[in-house]
Amino acid sequence: MHCALQTIRYLVDYMIWADREVLAGCSPLSTQELHRDHGISHRGIFGTLQHMFVAEYDWLARLRHSTESPMRETPRALLFPSPDPGPDLPGLLQIWPGVWEGFLQYLDTLQESDLDTEFAAMGELIPRGKLLLHVSNHATLHRGQIIGMFRQLGHSPPSTDLFTYHRLIPDHKPA
Repeated sequence: MHCALQTIRYLVDYMIWADREVLAGCSPLSTQELHRDHGISHRGIFGTLQHMFVAEYDWLARLRHSTESPMRETPRALLFPSPDPGPDLPGLLQIWPGVWEGFLQYLDTLQESDLDTEFAAMGELIPRGKLLLHVSNHATLHRGQIIGMFRQLGHSPPSTDLFTYHRLIPDHKPA
């Protein structure tokens, strides 16, 4: 499968925008609402946000490592040190933008042909382009779960679907 770099950049830009929208939507929630166990995903909204952050951090680390050592698994020391990146929303808001910037910087280093290059990740070989599609899709899945949890709490969730992104940022063109 051939992935176009421009399309992947667009999806990563969308992921970043939508992640920010969800985080902004979570700001007015109480600590109890953020940590309420809904019995889905990673228990509740905050646990799901933590999982999303750690996943994005670790996939970025794997992508960066794959540039130098594509057939060697990423050393554990390069991955996020804990499944719990912090106890509160302000902490996530502080560290997550660095990961998003890292994705944009990483994409700026790629050529179209780099997307088909396979690398070792979690015992598999995967082309960089497919992994980048997975990263965007993974975030979409979990944002959808968070939207459902907002509704269970009786709150109006932020709109993070791709159609909303197209409407709000119609002239977006990947760099």
